Amino acid sequence: MARISACTYDCPDACSFVVDHDAGGRLRVRGNPDHPFTRGRVCPKGASWPERLARSDRIVRPRLQTGGKLRDISWDAALSLVAGKIEALRATPEAMLLVHGHGYRGALATGSKRFFGQLGAATVRGSLCDEAGIEASLADFGTLAHNDPRDLGSASRIVLWGKDPASSSIHLAALIRQARDAGALVLAIGPGGDASTHLSDGRIRIRPGTDRFLAAWLCRRLLLDGRVPDRLAARAADLPAFTRLLAKADPDALLAACGLPREAAQALFDFYAEPPVATLIGWGLQRHLHGGETVRFIDAACFLSGNVGLPGGGVYYNVSSSRYLAGWADLLPEPERFARAFLLPDLAAELARAEPRVAFAWVDGTNVVNQVPDARAMASAFAAIDFSVCVDAFDNDTVRRASLVLPPSLAFEREDVMGSCLHHAVNHCAHLADPPGEARSDYDILRDLGKRLSPPVLLPEPEAVLARAIRVPGLSVSLAELRARGFAEAAMPAVAFENLAFGHPDGRFHLPESLSPEPPADPDYPCRLLTLVRKEYIHSQIPPETQSGPPAAAAHPGTLAAAGLSGRATGHLATRLGRLPVSLVAEPDIVPGVVVVRRGGWLAQGHNPNVLIEPRLTDLGEGAAYYAQACRLEE
Repeated sequence: MARISACTYDCPDACSFVVDHDAGGRLRVRGNPDHPFTRGRVCPKGASWPERLARSDRIVRPRLQTGGKLRDISWDAALSLVAGKIEALRATPEAMLLVHGHGYRGALATGSKRFFGQLGAATVRGSLCDEAGIEASLADFGTLAHNDPRDLGSASRIVLWGKDPASSSIHLAALIRQARDAGALVLAIGPGGDASTHLSDGRIRIRPGTDRFLAAWLCRRLLLDGRVPDRLAARAADLPAFTRLLAKADPDALLAACGLPREAAQALFDFYAEPPVATLIGWGLQRHLHGGETVRFIDAACFLSGNVGLPGGGVYYNVSSSRYLAGWADLLPEPERFARAFLLPDLAAELARAEPRVAFAWVDGTNVVNQVPDARAMASAFAAIDFSVCVDAFDNDTVRRASLVLPPSLAFEREDVMGSCLHHAVNHCAHLADPPGEARSDYDILRDLGKRLSPPVLLPEPEAVLARAIRVPGLSVSLAELRARGFAEAAMPAVAFENLAFGHPDGRFHLPESLSPEPPADPDYPCRLLTLVRKEYIHSQIPPETQSGPPAAAAHPGTLAAAGLSGRATGHLATRLGRLPVSLVAEPDIVPGVVVVRRGGWLAQGHNPNVLIEPRLTDLGEGAAYYAQACRLEE
């Protein structure tokens, strides 16, 4: 019998699934046709859930590191061991570290934050993903909001600014195709290497990290040519100061920084001049040193061109996936408190200089060793912690260095509720089958562990958490109703910021205060490394058997020729942190001077580009500036 459940991957699409069995009795996942965003489609990542759940290499029993090897132990022995480690550090909770990621999303998925927050442990701060753009959006609009994605059907024009929906969101890609079929024009802006060329009517290829200069050029033209109507000018804070800032900028220098001819910039200007234009900002633009500033200038160009607050327009970047899920800290006896917070994008160095040092770590929802910059240093730093626990279902770079591995249940094997950072629906993630072996839900693991402490750390019943989580404004559904239907759509306006009313106390749109120059190029490492998203896999959740041979490094033929590598099949990718053997791929669509390697490959397989990426921070949100990495190709 078919049942409704949902995907819990770290993905904005947050799909609703119809789960049943095929004629051979094998689990089958299909997109829920009744869901307002999923609409019957399932991406390769979601479709692979049955295969992932049934893999023979899945960890299904607790494993303890002994003599360099992981051996199975009982749950009682495992949790008693962890409880003893925690008890020994109760007087110095800052020596305990929680590293919680979003590899599993949902209300109950935040249980470890509540648990270790009760203990007063240390945690991490900053972002490996989208925080620079989130902070930028808040600075501009005063709140996180965008038009309903289905409103793309009302757009006459769509700009994919650093966005690759074909790789990151098949549902957005479908909406864009439908808009094109209805007559909308689509323009893509980026350095190349994306899979969405078939979705666009035109492309503007731009040097990575320079998008803010193109957006500033647009804003300058709009303001100095008198193209900003009085009604928009009245809704902008500090417009005179912004106009003075851009008046001092040399328009030719702005375009030269992007590597763009004036004709291409003029085409973009003309494109925005005919509202409604919807702009989709990719989650790579914020990975540069000035990623926050980049998002802010794109927001400003969209606002000043009259494409915000109207049907078919708007800026799509991010909305909070928890906006329709209430926090449940009020169900706990004490407020959460964390003794200190380590900077996640530079975690290896942070751990090395920590005083007191970290003696215990709990990692869940993330393959942190693999994901942070300078991954080799992070591997050493993590291995140096006295005792570390990793909650994960599969071998990976963090599991291999953990003292203890605890196996969690996965999608369809546990119940939860979750929201989306793209659409307005809340999904029910139904428990459809028991997990294999002795795997247990993350939340049950923590509840069992908490009872073994003295005094105990008691988490509330799962039922209470789920019921509390969906008790929010805009969502009128009971837990029973959500379970029966599988999803509920929150009451939200189809158009964000209608009537140009924004979330700041003054109700206005706030413009950027500065335009930062691009840092000088490194003559020894003349290329820029971009670690772009994969279509088939989420981050490092990649089967090891698909990572044989060196990872692919794609570049423009001219970039390969400049490095003396034309016609060669293999070479090395080098930065100041070291060298990585790579398989060379010539892609004429990539801007010269750019090297593209797909993210998520394992250290253990020699596929992880993060071993070459130096820790740097974005201008906003303490994000990891992965795309600021200078590199070169060598023999």
